[in-house]
Amino acid sequence: MKLLVFLLLICSYSISQGPVDGYMKNKNDFSVGLSFTNESAGKLYAGTNPIASSRTTRAVSLFGIYGITNWLNVQANIPYLNVNKGAEADFQDASIYLKFKLLNKDNSKGKFQLLAATGYSDPLTNYQTRGGNAIGQMALAGDIRLIAQQNFKNNFFASVQGGYFLKSDPTPNGMSSSLKIGYAGSFYADVWFETLNAFGGNDYRPGLPNEDFRSFGFSYNKIGGTFYYGFHKHIGGFLGASYVLSGRNAFKNTGINLGIVFQ
Repeated sequence: MKLLVFLLLICSYSISQGPVDGYMKNKNDFSVGLSFTNESAGKLYAGTNPIASSRTTRAVSLFGIYGITNWLNVQANIPYLNVNKGAEADFQDASIYLKFKLLNKDNSKGKFQLLAATGYSDPLTNYQTRGGNAIGQMALAGDIRLIAQQNFKNNFFASVQGGYFLKSDPTPNGMSSSLKIGYAGSFYADVWFETLNAFGGNDYRPGLPNEDFRSFGFSYNKIGGTFYYGFHKHIGGFLGASYVLSGRNAFKNTGINLGIVFQ
């Protein structure tokens, strides 16, 4: 399998499907890329109650993945966000993950893989955390997760993953899970569903618009899809879309994403 589901590297404030995917790079293989994301919303979930509130977020992310061995990969992501057309613009949270292949077993349908990953993210700057122009929650975060993927003989696949986030005070801990179904042959395409749930935390109150986002319990249910095509054996491009179905203290975003990958 040569294709890499690189969109999974993008931070939670951009189009996302979990921070890692169900594929492994072989030893010394690598991919690096640049992603551009635009998300817009006309509603905000104050707690779980939708209210009128507009926001536009544009992000540029530099990401990469490298095969340390055939069973151990490292990946990193650095995002830069522009909120509300320049009202706030800064680097957000850099992340680094190690991904381990636990099981790779042939079966009657194709091949089953079980992977584990652990990661860490850290704010790169002292960015804005208050009001409608907030860039993030300024939290240190650790993550541990499992990914199970069945690759079928006809190049289709199905993948599920789940993880637990441990975050620095006052940001509440949380968990995420996702389901993805796709095709990875002469091109790559998928559809996915992701849910992110925070444990506790405060809710946004409309009467206090300058509240600190760091203590909010941020949750959402999101759907999306991705299409990738390799123009050359070393260069490919991708296009993605996402939509927030429901949430807690989250903007009801519609997002588009595109980028280029070198490998």
